[in-house]
Amino acid sequence: MLLDYQYWNPKDPQQTPYDDTGWTFGELFHVKVGRVSDPRVLEVPMDPVTQPVVALGGLTGSGTVFAINHNADNALATLRFRFRDAVFDAAEEPFDAAGRKFARGSFLIRGVAGSEMSRAATELGLSVTALTVTPGVRRHPVRAPRIALLHTWLSTQDEGWWRLALDSAQIPYESLNTQQVARIPDLNARFDVILFPPVGRDAGAIVAGMPTSWGNPLPWQKTDRTPNLGSIDSTEDMRPGLGAEGIERLRQFARRGGLLVGVMDTAELAVGNGLAPGVTVARPEKLKLTGSVVRSRIVDSASPIVYGYAEAPSIYSFDGPIFNVSNLAGGRAGRRRNPDEKERATGRGTSEDLDRPVGRAFVEPPEEPEAEPWEALALTNEQKRNNPFVIPAEMKPRVILRYGDSKDLLVSGLLEGGKEIAQHPAIIDVPLEKGHVVLFSNNPIWRGETRGNYFFVFNAFLNFDNLSAGRKD
Repeated sequence: MLLDYQYWNPKDPQQTPYDDTGWTFGELFHVKVGRVSDPRVLEVPMDPVTQPVVALGGLTGSGTVFAINHNADNALATLRFRFRDAVFDAAEEPFDAAGRKFARGSFLIRGVAGSEMSRAATELGLSVTALTVTPGVRRHPVRAPRIALLHTWLSTQDEGWWRLALDSAQIPYESLNTQQVARIPDLNARFDVILFPPVGRDAGAIVAGMPTSWGNPLPWQKTDRTPNLGSIDSTEDMRPGLGAEGIERLRQFARRGGLLVGVMDTAELAVGNGLAPGVTVARPEKLKLTGSVVRSRIVDSASPIVYGYAEAPSIYSFDGPIFNVSNLAGGRAGRRRNPDEKERATGRGTSEDLDRPVGRAFVEPPEEPEAEPWEALALTNEQKRNNPFVIPAEMKPRVILRYGDSKDLLVSGLLEGGKEIAQHPAIIDVPLEKGHVVLFSNNPIWRGETRGNYFFVFNAFLNFDNLSAGRKD
């Protein structure tokens, strides 16, 4: 028997350890289990587990500065919001303290009583080290942001799983619908972060909504007949969508310093409406990636979005958009030409055919720039000459995580034509004036089964105003 990525998270006593297949998926990592064929295993005495199994945690050492190693444990996000008024910093480089090693992104906390920290560490299963002085490592603040969870009225299932994830981690947020976005003149006054989970519809439908030129309004409200509706959000008519004004509100939100997170179709919405300069989406030709687990690779280990991940985890993907990045804004979406193809970019024959102009001297064309699928092609001198579309270095899209190589991309599930998405970006951080737009090609929060991927999102919003930390442009 070989089991990949099956794991029950013992910190969550509410999580059912088995599903209808006999296993739960929980946090994603590889576990190999051999088949037991000896029937004597059934004779071994066993005791039933009657109490919830919790991870060991606690406080060691003495001092007023508390250090916690970042290992992408979701309880770290819970801790940040539990002590909202305390001072949390994230170390931008690994460091040693009190005989222990701490990874990049580890928390350094001040302003919490030792007794309170000890109690929180025990309850959350966190190992906390008290220090007498703050380590001299480069760091930046980790704030408890004001979060909005944005949803449409087209479909709310995927958004519901995101609500469950935030609720389980005790992370406060405000539910926001696309109709409200267009009516709020200053989103930054209320929110620091807007999370826009996938909808399951194309970007055009998210903007347009449902037809309003005919038919009746579709209310979602609490009434005597529908007492269970409207407890989280309500509207007199579900048909109107985000609209052009809503798109502009989101653009201004990011430009003024906010963080907008787009996932799959909502990421495509951001790209298609100019909220992610330098990112394009290629349409798949043969790709079938139907809710499968695939390998990933970390591209930029200094980005706060991958704090706590010593190695790239497996990720869940469902025909996610195929991202390409460019050093030019306003590029057309499309597939990058394979340098191994024999056809010329001009379409005039193959690379082996004579291609010389008639009546003038032949000049050898410059070599075309090459780049990996997750990288942007270098600009030619012609492209850089007086070109307003050239993106400044500090504003270029920053690829954080990419899909694995095609030869070993699949971990479990269905995959055909994987070469089309292999090595392409999976997570991109796009600066937009004072703020950021973070794009996910995959869904990191899916049905409670991708807990090991949650901290990609948690890292993004905990570091919303310091996402450029570690850039080396």
